[in-house]
This record gives sequence, C-alpha cells and structure tokens, in this order.
Amino acid sequence: MALDEGPSVDFLLLADYAEVIGGKLYLMGGAWDRITVHDPAQPVRFSIALGILVPWTATNQTHALRVTLENVDGQEQGALVESSFVTGRPPELRPGSTQRVVLAVNSLGSPPPAGEYAIVAFIDGEPRHRVAFSVIAVPPPGP
Repeated sequence: MALDEGPSVDFLLLADYAEVIGGKLYLMGGAWDRITVHDPAQPVRFSIALGILVPWTATNQTHALRVTLENVDGQEQGALVESSFVTGRPPELRPGSTQRVVLAVNSLGSPPPAGEYAIVAFIDGEPRHRVAFSVIAVPPPGP
C-alpha cells in the first residue's frame, strides 16, 4: 500500500519508558535492541513507542492497530496491543497534509525466554514495521 493510500508506521522504538503528552513523545532508555534478564521470574518493564503517518485520504476513518511479539521463526507469540484509531482533519490543516499520530504503550510482565524476537506493527491487517531485539539471560551480579 502506498503512503497516500493509508496509514504507515513512521517509527517503532523499544524503550525503558515512554509517554505522550500534548502530542509529543517522551522516552527514557529508548531505541534498545537487547535486554538483559537476571531473573526470568521477575517482571520486566518496557515500552513501545509508535509513530503512525496518516495521509489526508485516510483521515476520518477507523483503522485497526495490532502490535505483536514474534519469535525468531516469525511465529506470533501474542498480541501486545489491539486497538483502533481515527484521525480527524483539524480546520487549520492544509488539504493534502499528512498527520503523525504518536502512541506509547507501557508494559510490565514476564520476559520471554532468552532468544531473538521481533515486535511487529500491523495497520488494517497489514504488517507495516518490524523491530528485532534479543533477550539475554545472565546470572545476577555477585555481592
């Protein structure tokens, strides 16, 4: 699908923490591609920061957003986000303009086993962006 036909993913980042305030994205510990786990029984906090570009022709329509975790073989391990969004046309927006929608999703849960994974963002059922990352198991630091 071409950019002017529907929404596309501008960026997808993994972070320690992310939030959106007033349309601006704030990140702490962003853009990592590996996470070290000392104790798999302890929950791990991580965030997904996502920027979606919505062209003029795709505004005022409901779009489906799904973000999944995949293993190294490309098999889905579960959905992290399942939602929908609608982007309107503010009166001051110039006709034909593209708008950026920024989202932050924070999670606290058990880490997957050590290995290679990917976070995949789908819009309207189509994969739009993939970010690979590794989970690395190491023993806890000594006293």
